[in-house]
Amino acid sequence: MKAAVLYGPGDVRVEDLEDPIPGPGEIVVQTLAALTCGTDRKVVTRGYHDKMLQPPCVFGHEGAGRVAAVGEGVTSFRIGDGVVAANSAPCGQCRACLRGRHSLCKDLLFWNGVFAEAYLVPARVVEKNVLRLGEVAPQDAAMTEPLACCLKGVLDAGVGEGDRVLVIGAGAIGLLLIRLCQLKGAHVAAAARRPEALHMATAHGANEAAQILFAEPGLTLSGTADPLFDVVFDAGGAAQTASLAVRSAARGGTVSLFAGCPSGTKVEIDVTRVHYDEIRILGSFHHDPAAFREAFRLIETKSIVPADFVSARKTLAELPDSLINPEVGSLKTLVVF
Repeated sequence: MKAAVLYGPGDVRVEDLEDPIPGPGEIVVQTLAALTCGTDRKVVTRGYHDKMLQPPCVFGHEGAGRVAAVGEGVTSFRIGDGVVAANSAPCGQCRACLRGRHSLCKDLLFWNGVFAEAYLVPARVVEKNVLRLGEVAPQDAAMTEPLACCLKGVLDAGVGEGDRVLVIGAGAIGLLLIRLCQLKGAHVAAAARRPEALHMATAHGANEAAQILFAEPGLTLSGTADPLFDVVFDAGGAAQTASLAVRSAARGGTVSLFAGCPSGTKVEIDVTRVHYDEIRILGSFHHDPAAFREAFRLIETKSIVPADFVSARKTLAELPDSLINPEVGSLKTLVVF
């Protein structure tokens, strides 16, 4: 089979590999569609991922396809079934899992490999986190994983009807957060540096747009009637955007540091204001099985239209250049097989 193999920073090669063979409890899926994400681009830039990838390896974690082979003991799926698999599964037994915090599972099992003509799904994921496509097209189902991450973030932050929400960052993840907050009945403002990104955010349903400006001692917002919000999402993933998110929270507000920052990133916080204004600051990592299922339901019912968050289509052979030299302002790339 053909597969995109990561060898190191900026080094991705499409090669011929042996077809995967399923072990007990595992399935092999023929890839019909895969999507890129910001994590994939970071992985290619850095050449590795601490939790999930050590080169040389096949990578990619947003995909869907058709079951091509089943391992011993698999009874829930048959050859030919259309499926979408989450890229992880919790153990269900550790303290975090028993407290319902599945994304913090001590033994959270990750897997990668959808940038290939076929991929192997581990037994625990087959047992806990694989869904049949039914009438959902593979290219739409591939959006389930990133949507699940965003959905968990919105639920964690407690977004409700009538809330004023600010989403900092207008890439694919920021746009998904905007759409999900709208579904909750919130009034959503989008913030970004580039005017074209703001135009895209309003086209995707943001009620207002605020341009991020450089100023001392950090970033400020311009163009919003009220600079303080009930819920603020940092989808930028940098010290400056995280600081802006905290400063943009209203009294009683919630700040979600949604995007992952580089290791060691630090932000100064006015703890007096956090205390007296009762501001909650939280992180939201990954997703869990419940969010994965709800995300798929939103796609299935067309509450979320995945094609709205895709800006390019590429073949597997074109994928390396797309990840190494992404176009400015691009959203997700659909890899077709």
